[in-house]
Amino acid sequence: MSSPVLKALVAARQKCLTEDEAYWDPKPDFTRPVSARNEAAALSWMLDHQAAVCRGGPADVAELRALCANYCVRLGAATPPEQQAEEQGGEEKATAAAADSEPADAGPDGAVHGTAGEAAVGSGPEAAARGGLTSSSSGRSFGAGSVEEALQRWCTQRGVRGAASPALFGRGGGQRGGGSSSGTAAQPPPPLRGLRADTAVAPGDVVLHVPADLLISYETAKKSDLGKVLSALPLDLSDDSIALIWTCVERHEPEAPHAPFWAALPHSFSTALSASQEDVALLEGTPLHGDAVRARQHLSEAFESSSPAFRSLLGAYPDYFKPEWFSWESYLWAAELWYSYGIQVQFASGDIRTCLAPYLGLMNHHPLPHVVHFSKVDPETGCLRVRAFRPCEAGNQLFLSYGPYSNAKLLLFYGFAVRDNPADEVELVLQVPPGAAATDRRALLAAGLSLEHRLRAGGRLAPPLLSCARLLAAPPPLLKQWRRMPPAEVKAAVAAPIDAESEAVAMGLLGDAIEALLRPARDCAARLRSQEVGKEAREGFAAAVGGEEQTAVGPGTELRRFARVYVDGLVRVLEDALAAVRRGPISPRSNAA
Repeated sequence: MSSPVLKALVAARQKCLTEDEAYWDPKPDFTRPVSARNEAAALSWMLDHQAAVCRGGPADVAELRALCANYCVRLGAATPPEQQAEEQGGEEKATAAAADSEPADAGPDGAVHGTAGEAAVGSGPEAAARGGLTSSSSGRSFGAGSVEEALQRWCTQRGVRGAASPALFGRGGGQRGGGSSSGTAAQPPPPLRGLRADTAVAPGDVVLHVPADLLISYETAKKSDLGKVLSALPLDLSDDSIALIWTCVERHEPEAPHAPFWAALPHSFSTALSASQEDVALLEGTPLHGDAVRARQHLSEAFESSSPAFRSLLGAYPDYFKPEWFSWESYLWAAELWYSYGIQVQFASGDIRTCLAPYLGLMNHHPLPHVVHFSKVDPETGCLRVRAFRPCEAGNQLFLSYGPYSNAKLLLFYGFAVRDNPADEVELVLQVPPGAAATDRRALLAAGLSLEHRLRAGGRLAPPLLSCARLLAAPPPLLKQWRRMPPAEVKAAVAAPIDAESEAVAMGLLGDAIEALLRPARDCAARLRSQEVGKEAREGFAAAVGGEEQTAVGPGTELRRFARVYVDGLVRVLEDALAAVRRGPISPRSNAA
């Protein structure tokens, strides 16, 4: 018989189920983990309600803590990520990093800064998941005089409390981003900046308290002197436009209230938004390529629409404002900052605002995090309460989760990708076959089915995807019959195969749609491999003649590394889905995360 704590876990899993998780399995087995996100949310909820969950006293508390401690193992990890030799996930937001010989007080140019917050630690926190990174179990402290030490001191003075300190993790001992296996020695990755547990962390411990008045929101920008000037201009600037322009200026102001925060940020980001045209072109043939082109075009148009404000400020205050503050590069930096570090925070008033969270932004992302709930201001303390749901040994890196994001989203907005990302998925949009029955098919789809679906690794075919394919493959006479039925009965009719012939047609439609994505994705993967082989050949030749290939670890290098992780994952998802289609659909229970 299940214990009261296990029964509470089953109820918590059900309570924390999202629409996305229900998409993959409409009737999950709540007696086992549904997904990494769901399990983390369920355990966090139980810790928040420990008094009600653990009514049996110390024995129940011990059982709950054991469940929290075994979280990673239940989700399939041999050891927790902070103890693994090869880091599969958290990494920092932006650029290059200190070499092994460099001191740990090198500052923002001496440590890799990734992008990410539950909007993404690329959004909020500092480091972001990077596939294949070396993760030292004990971080190295930053020295006196470093921007990290200054940030910690300033945050402490402003009321930040907790048991976590900035540190460098890893010593560049392995490849990142899906490096080639040709045997040529690749340039090791730099260390990553993150937050280290100062003392042993137990389930339920609060590792950080961040005062709400330390947060930087759009309201912060609007209420500033510059924000008031911008709001008064007859340009109808949006809140986010005002925030970006304010950021372009505030980061250069030495007397700014948040000056230590600005100083500790990376000087550049490595997202697909700021990648070179050449690097973006490497992604051609993938869904991310189109997303990146559209996002970059949107930012370019936003920059142009803000140009009148730039001219007004430069004309009115020529002795203060500098033209380079309003350059495209400066504007893009500000946009990437808010995309990758911004988190959605619910304040005590109930308002939800996009915020930059100093210090919390240093914490890196991992699919198996220590923290998942960190974006609500506690009305009693007036702070963001960053609470761990699983233990962490002293000296190890603390991780949070930006959310269950695909590698495409992580690379576009946060500048990294996660090898074997459990949340990785590919959008699949089906098409209504032409012909006389097209009108009936569209009418039935409008009754509750969608043409837009998703694929994941492992041959996971979501029930709504199969239902849609069956409707698109159904014979016209059956469509006429279905149009006279209530939508619920139609959904029930396509939840299972109609007949062998129609099922074969449905699987054929799915196979064609998947192959249309797979062919260009394979071409892209081959192109990236070819580029790596050429680079390794140049490095090998340089070594043979006693020279050294001069390759910098910069934003472009980082994006190309993670492009391989993204594209390899894309091909894997599509190949798994195609194999599943060819052998017939998998039952929903086999699809469970």
